[in-house]
Amino acid sequence: MLTYETAPNTASGLSAETAASLGRALSRSVRSHPSHERAALASALDDGLMPDEVARILAGRRVAEAFPVRWGESPEAYAARTVSEMFVAYLQ
Repeated sequence: MLTYETAPNTASGLSAETAASLGRALSRSVRSHPSHERAALASALDDGLMPDEVARILAGRRVAEAFPVRWGESPEAYAARTVSEMFVAYLQ
């Protein structure tokens, strides 16, 4: 079973505490993919996941740690795939 985490999001509607916790998760990544992670988080929130649900899915990890970026994957493709995987994780 895969487990997932969340990264920071700058979308409006996030409390300062939630944004800070998501930011801490993003800053711990070994390899940084900020544009991919921002796209995935924005897409997750746009598609209906709540910030607390994303944080639970990510369980303290960065988005790219929970859902590794594939070689050559665009931020848009990564966001679409990652949000699908987040919904699967949420339903399990």
